[in-house]
Amino acid sequence: MTKEKKQKNPDKLGLGRLLAFKSSDVAQAGIQAIVLGYLTLYCTDTLAINPALVGTLLMASKIIDAFTDIFAGWLVDNTHTKLGKGRPYELCIIGVMICSIGLFSASPQWTMFFKCAWIFSMYTLVFSIFTTLRMAALTPYTIRAFSNNQNVITKVASYGGIITMGASIAINTVFPIVMSKLATSASGWTKTMAIFAIPLLLIGLLRFFLIKEDPSVDAGQQHQKVSMKEIFTMFKTNKYVWLYACIMLCYNVITALGVATYYFKWVIGNTALMAVTSMFSIITLPLMLLFPIIMKKIGTMGNMISLFSVIGIGGYVVVFFSNNWLPGVLAGGMLAAFATLPLAYYGVLFIMKCCTYNEMNDLPRMDGSSTILSNFMSKLGAAAGSAITGALLGIAGYVAGDSVASQPGSAIMMIRVLYAIVPAILLVVIAICSKKFVVLEKKIPVWEEEKKKQAGKVNAE
Repeated sequence: MTKEKKQKNPDKLGLGRLLAFKSSDVAQAGIQAIVLGYLTLYCTDTLAINPALVGTLLMASKIIDAFTDIFAGWLVDNTHTKLGKGRPYELCIIGVMICSIGLFSASPQWTMFFKCAWIFSMYTLVFSIFTTLRMAALTPYTIRAFSNNQNVITKVASYGGIITMGASIAINTVFPIVMSKLATSASGWTKTMAIFAIPLLLIGLLRFFLIKEDPSVDAGQQHQKVSMKEIFTMFKTNKYVWLYACIMLCYNVITALGVATYYFKWVIGNTALMAVTSMFSIITLPLMLLFPIIMKKIGTMGNMISLFSVIGIGGYVVVFFSNNWLPGVLAGGMLAAFATLPLAYYGVLFIMKCCTYNEMNDLPRMDGSSTILSNFMSKLGAAAGSAITGALLGIAGYVAGDSVASQPGSAIMMIRVLYAIVPAILLVVIAICSKKFVVLEKKIPVWEEEKKKQAGKVNAE
């Protein structure tokens, strides 16, 4: 009897299914954190590439993204296979991992042109091709894997975030230690990347093999062709996809500034202590269990994220004024990191609401194409973060190279600004955009209720 009740409960989310589904997110988040956090340092201090040039290369890669994101969204919306709509694109994790290892496999002996061409090519493959296809398919896959049940999907976003963050903390704790011991040469960097990328690949493939899509889910006219014209109409009429894209742009700039390594190397004086910041973040894990309760109390995601952004701004202010005082840096950093967690894990809920707004405008839901702008802005933000770091460090007089023993005061101050002040400013923008998103969150229940009434009248007739 108990078993039957459990089976009939549509809102039940089993731990095994949750772990299997989040396995791919763990792999992507882990490798992305490594690439975005350490690529600029690898390029400047191992390959001796000017930081401004590194930033330019990564930004140039985003030109390709402008085209691949549109194509990927259209392709996913028009994909109908026996495996499902989004599931086939999970196999792109193989390309992500192989090319991430390749990204850290350049030789210092190569000519500057060839080093730059290699970094540009590998970075483009990782983010503009393989990651683009995976991210375009993520929302459709999530909707169909959990039968379009928003209550379950909210649990996946909230509790699944704990799994992803826990794994990220573990990776961010271990990687700096391994890096400091092995990544003392170009070949050491390659070996270090392989040590992490290969296990992450095996973990990342679990979702593809274990989680099937529910074929009964329509999820926005899944057999209806979506045209490019409808996609561009969505760009013109759906302001909320732009708001969410702006949020993700700012969030990804924050996460991709990649200045933590510089901060701990030149301000704190010990890169190995970065592991302490990751271990300190473990404190936030139990607090993430409160996210669904907090959101229920506050009422909307927009209001919740606005409030958390204010908390994050306070955390970054503490970090800046702490300078090289490690306890202050840790405490402020924990506040700032905790404040951005909902942004990392509630994206699918934002997109689902954007899809509903498409329906309100008499368009297909376009659960694949609705991610085009946010995915593009996420990767643009990731590249912009590195570009901003490279450009501002160059302006501040940062000296690149393995044998450099110290940096000028202007470079040290710029590292501090990049580590705390720039993220605080971006959180202000996120707070404003999130607040504007509340308007849609209040409109949707009214529209859905009206839709039910109209459907009832039609059935009665």
